[in-house]
Amino acid sequence: MARNVAVLIGNGLSVAFNAELNLQQITQEVLERIRRLDGDDVVTAMKELAARALPDGANTDEDFEVLVGALGAESRTLEVLNRLAQLTNPKDEELRDCIRKVASFAEQVCDSGISHVLQVITERSHAYQDTAQNLNSLVASLTDAFDGKVVLANLNYDTLLLSALLNVCQSDLADMGHGRKQASVILDDNQTREVQQLRAFADDFPQEKRVQLLHLHGSLTFWATRDRTTFVKIPKNLLEDGEQWHAVRNRTTNIRPAVVLANRKDKVEHVTRQPFALAYNMYTVGLKGAKHWLIVGYSFRDDPVNERLRTEFLDRTTKPKVLVVTYGADPERRTVERAFGWGVEDGPSDWLTINRGGANGAEKTQEWGSFIETSKQGLPRLGAES
Repeated sequence: MARNVAVLIGNGLSVAFNAELNLQQITQEVLERIRRLDGDDVVTAMKELAARALPDGANTDEDFEVLVGALGAESRTLEVLNRLAQLTNPKDEELRDCIRKVASFAEQVCDSGISHVLQVITERSHAYQDTAQNLNSLVASLTDAFDGKVVLANLNYDTLLLSALLNVCQSDLADMGHGRKQASVILDDNQTREVQQLRAFADDFPQEKRVQLLHLHGSLTFWATRDRTTFVKIPKNLLEDGEQWHAVRNRTTNIRPAVVLANRKDKVEHVTRQPFALAYNMYTVGLKGAKHWLIVGYSFRDDPVNERLRTEFLDRTTKPKVLVVTYGADPERRTVERAFGWGVEDGPSDWLTINRGGANGAEKTQEWGSFIETSKQGLPRLGAES
């Protein structure tokens, strides 16, 4: 019988294979770039938002969420204003025009802020030769050990994991880019280009591809038309020279990034929209179909993600075998147990193993070997696990 695994990847994996993707460093670099900007009212508004959000700079990884939450907050303003413009009495064209101008300004501030964040990540989204080989080794160990479905839910915006998967198992891989459907978009050079659309339905994923890569919160390469009716995947090489990010800020492209860059509260709403809703739903299917769950570099601070894990975990009589790979003392075991809905009254969490040595080299550890071995032998029922 084929063995399936559901995998959740957080920022800790990216940092393990490229320290430049540390969230605190990214946040500090974005703050510095915004502070150095000269320009119009949009720039002034961005500076004000950044200064209010983090007046003392970036001191922890959590500050990344604070900054993007502040910069992305204008998206909520935009939605309210668009609704107001639609509700305004048609005879009051002057009021309607004013609302639309404010909505356009809010959209520019939001797009400009997000473009700076993603441009920094794009510039750092690479793996050096030795660490790339190590990441390839981790991915190969995982895909070799599980001969059934390997469903990877990635919370990172960078392309490190995708690159490793392409190197290791390209013929078995399906990501969210639709290989057979394309759309025309206008990029930074004012040229119309044909690029892949994103998959819209679960049936768009080919059944013969056993490895699925799902970006729960989007990717550098995920873009959408401004009316969010068309979602596309842009090749990363078209983003590396920085011109497309300038085009977003200058409004000379007809697409904008499709990512969840928001604080914890707003993420709950954002992930109900496409393409994120599809990714979450397919990850849930992956959880349901797997007796083994691997979680790498995740802080257990995303409420929508925790809710999916907890709901499926609590629904099971026989619990999945869970391996959490982290670096250092955070998160504590109790934090992980709480995320899964496991209380003190439930007894020892024999289903849970935590490897605190980090993702780089995790496939060589005893915890990994035990996790892989149980995948081959099958799991006893809860209470009989050692």
